[in-house]
Amino acid sequence: MKQHITKIIAAVCICTAMTGCKPDMDINNPAEASTDNYYKKKSELENALIPAYQALIGRKQGGYCFTTLFTLLAPGDDFRRTYKWAAMYQDTYNTPASDEAAKGPWQDWFNGIMAANLAIDKINQFNDKSVSAEELNTMLGQALFLRGLFYLNLASIYGETIPLYDHAIATRDDYYPGNAEKGAVYAQIVADFTKAAELLPVRSKFYSKADNIGRATQGSALGFLAKAYLWRPIIEKGREAEYDKARPVLKRIIDSGEYELNANFRDNFTNDPKKENGKESIFEVQMHNGNSWMGGDLSDSWRWINIGLPDGTGGCWWNLAPTKMAYDEFEEGDPRRYMTLWCPGGATFTDSKGKIVTFEMMNEKCSSDKDLYGTRKACPDVNISDADDDYNDPLMRYADILLMYAECLHAAGKDGADISDREGAKYWIQQVRNRANNVVPTEQAHLWYQHSPGKLPTVDELLVAAPIINGFKMDNVMNLIMHERCVELMGEYYRYFDLMRWGMKDPQYLEPIKKLGWSERKMYLPFPQDELNNDPNLTGNDANK
Repeated sequence: MKQHITKIIAAVCICTAMTGCKPDMDINNPAEASTDNYYKKKSELENALIPAYQALIGRKQGGYCFTTLFTLLAPGDDFRRTYKWAAMYQDTYNTPASDEAAKGPWQDWFNGIMAANLAIDKINQFNDKSVSAEELNTMLGQALFLRGLFYLNLASIYGETIPLYDHAIATRDDYYPGNAEKGAVYAQIVADFTKAAELLPVRSKFYSKADNIGRATQGSALGFLAKAYLWRPIIEKGREAEYDKARPVLKRIIDSGEYELNANFRDNFTNDPKKENGKESIFEVQMHNGNSWMGGDLSDSWRWINIGLPDGTGGCWWNLAPTKMAYDEFEEGDPRRYMTLWCPGGATFTDSKGKIVTFEMMNEKCSSDKDLYGTRKACPDVNISDADDDYNDPLMRYADILLMYAECLHAAGKDGADISDREGAKYWIQQVRNRANNVVPTEQAHLWYQHSPGKLPTVDELLVAAPIINGFKMDNVMNLIMHERCVELMGEYYRYFDLMRWGMKDPQYLEPIKKLGWSERKMYLPFPQDELNNDPNLTGNDANK
């Protein structure tokens, strides 16, 4: 499905309110495809889903292709901009409403919502009896999942008063929505993921057909439903996380037998087609690097060149980089440090001339920012000629499911259960740590964990030792969950949102970003000024004031 989705160009262009586009004339050409006469075949309905999937990557480079890297990573304490991009604001908590990088996700993901709504509308209206109810339900489930995912992202970034579109554009008024009522977006997200989980097949059934590999499954919808319950404090600001609702959803995923941890952590971040969309993958963005440079094929990733190698190595731009905090968060003896970061004692890079380059050599070339590192996770180890690459972007892995489940058990007071007890929080944290200690035979030969296991202590041993890691003492299960999520999921877009959602209840978790200038008034990005100018019914959030 990676190439199936990314190579298809939708036959229908979507005109959305978010780009200020509306028809000037009421003239119909019966020979031309339109939303009224196109969706009459099963294949045409299937094509309706393509623009919604494509919006994850982003036609305006606002999706996971490009600027989302900065929008989701820069506000955390584990990444910061380098000297290369002085005009990046996301790590300053003072982004202007005119900022183009901050506008990209709004444009692309609202385009995705419009595409999903159009697909939902046409699937619900479809009455060709040659297409089974199961086939229609599977298409509808995907559209609902994608709409829920776009709204989850948008509400987390811009707040819950973003416009709420729950149907396809039909009238002039639909182009100029007002702000959503408080609680409405969260309710829509939960409803979309819940219904999608009812309609979508399980992974093993859906992926039995090669063209479906990479599409949303029942497990995808359940996983993001659970995440929405946990992210409620930032999606519906001020409300508490719904741990009691997330817990059975996560248990259902675990009990399904559809997923398991890969034996090797690194297998989650390769462009090997035999490993992408693997047994640990809940959902990942499908990337395909075509023949055109600068993202012309609209289905590629610019991750490696933007956040990968330190400056001066392999032509990497190095606009955003892991901080010393990121390096220090890893315990000594944790192999994940070297599979996540370009750092001292870690992997080497092969440049375009076949020369082996160590991190120390990379750092020598840096004119400044020598306290920063590089991102190796989901990036190539060998120089490639393009700015873009075809590494899929994992948005949710089974490891995340296990750590969310541990958090739910912690919230239910299950910290005291033995480490071998599946009913306790420590058991699930330990599963993730166990995998981190595994030998990785496919790694570079000079790396010690290629032939020897990692040296991470058990959860119980860590609690007894109680080291202080980046200001947090590891003497309680919640701090262990925070720590384990940081090292396991670093660079996967969750750190900032984890700190915010925990900090809404316990302010100590806001301290790392408060030290960087964070304030509650600036917790969200401002609404793009262009959208406020185009829509007289829309009012910005606190960051616009």
